[in-house]
Amino acid sequence: MYGVIVCTKCRLHAQIIEVGVSRTVQCQMCGARLQVRKLQLLSTSEDREEIVRARTLIQAKIQADRHIHAVHAQSFQCNKPENISSVGEICLTKLEASRKIRSKDPASIILENISSQGEMSIDELENKCASLDIDKDVIKKTIARLLEAGNVYSPAKGRIKKV
Repeated sequence: MYGVIVCTKCRLHAQIIEVGVSRTVQCQMCGARLQVRKLQLLSTSEDREEIVRARTLIQAKIQADRHIHAVHAQSFQCNKPENISSVGEICLTKLEASRKIRSKDPASIILENISSQGEMSIDELENKCASLDIDKDVIKKTIARLLEAGNVYSPAKGRIKKV
């Protein structure tokens, strides 16, 4: 059986996986290692062609961030139930519910939060970023990169300040 997943790190790439074959997959876009058991399957099918069509619709939605209308669906030969207004709603309902769009990269968000308060604790910064659906590992790596680059510094243990 095949399934379509979206990378939980970059949220920019939908890919097809074989369900139950491996424990981890690597995002083809950002290279992140993803644990299959923690991923949400947005679509599943035994038919390879059907899952390719579903993945194409999901990827188009990610890239364009707009509804896919019936005209597009006809080219992908998807079936549309009468109570759904567009085929995009069929293939992308789970994606819409689970995907929160971040308009900026984590570094920009962290720098904005720090500059608005001058100096802040790393725990407080992690909580603010977690509320924006940014993974704690991403936050820690981004803070480490900002410290190395000299964009921020640590005036005291557990605190961070913008240069």
